[in-house]
Amino acid sequence: MCKDKSPLEKAVDFHGHICPGLLMGVRAAEFAMRYLGVEQDYDEELLAIVENDSCAVDAIQAILGCTFGKGNLIFKDYGKQVYTVASRQNNRAVRISARFGARETPENIRFRELNRKKSLTPEEEAEREDLRAALFEDIMTRPFEELYDFREVSFSVPPKASIHGTVRCDACGEGVMETRATRTEKGWLCPECKDVA
Repeated sequence: MCKDKSPLEKAVDFHGHICPGLLMGVRAAEFAMRYLGVEQDYDEELLAIVENDSCAVDAIQAILGCTFGKGNLIFKDYGKQVYTVASRQNNRAVRISARFGARETPENIRFRELNRKKSLTPEEEAEREDLRAALFEDIMTRPFEELYDFREVSFSVPPKASIHGTVRCDACGEGVMETRATRTEKGWLCPECKDVA
């Protein structure tokens, strides 16, 4: 990614469009960097634990540089707008959680209502774009503490990601990371084949 782009530009480029969820992730990622005194990750200096799979997580990846591929993005499917960001360099971590009800404004409620519709009239399209602009202004200018709660947490940063060997699943024939495969009387089984065996 281009270093000269703003965090918002990086997030929009990565996500493909601008939306309120992405903007919330931008705010969380920028705050984490300031709070921890860090820059974008390049070699697992940072670790992010995300507790949802919303648009905001794309901003976490694009801005913080924490990704599944590098092994420094951990997904916990709790359905919570919570992000814990840890720095290996200064051995600190911050837990950032969206304030319950903070975004329940009439504009945001109407925006979500329009987004759920299968098709919009031209008037509704125009209304949605006006709402998107209003929400952009609100989310990007509102004091962070009105959107999120945060606290420093003690955190044991796991070791950097390891590279493991691949074995062939004796049931489906596909390669599987050795640490995820199970040795059985039928040979190596991937998790999927083990569940049906």
